[in-house]
Amino acid sequence: MKQKSMPFYLPASVGMLWLWSGLQPILTARQASLDLLARVGVAEAWQMPLLAAASLLDVCFGIGCCSALRHARWFWLAQLATVAAYSAVIAFRLPEFWLHPFAPLLKNLPVMALMWFLFCANKEP
Repeated sequence: MKQKSMPFYLPASVGMLWLWSGLQPILTARQASLDLLARVGVAEAWQMPLLAAASLLDVCFGIGCCSALRHARWFWLAQLATVAAYSAVIAFRLPEFWLHPFAPLLKNLPVMALMWFLFCANKEP
């Protein structure tokens, strides 16, 4: 039986999430993002460089999701590791997010599940 190709909307939807996650903090919530980094324990001198680096990484992931990288298994594993790391920092350093009414930590579980699925579904290394 012939295997169906991966629907483009799966990696594209993850890409849109990454693009928004990378652009929104810099464009519309810079101070709020810097405040969260301060609460996590990032020294003031490192807050803006870390915000810029994380935003750039997110945008690169977003672009990659709509490029040939979407066929590389390592690409999905890198994204999954990034979401897991972001989630762990938030869970342990900002514990009030466990009870946040919009459940941002809990929403990362299906996102990571989709990334794991895309990792498993791709054959390229």
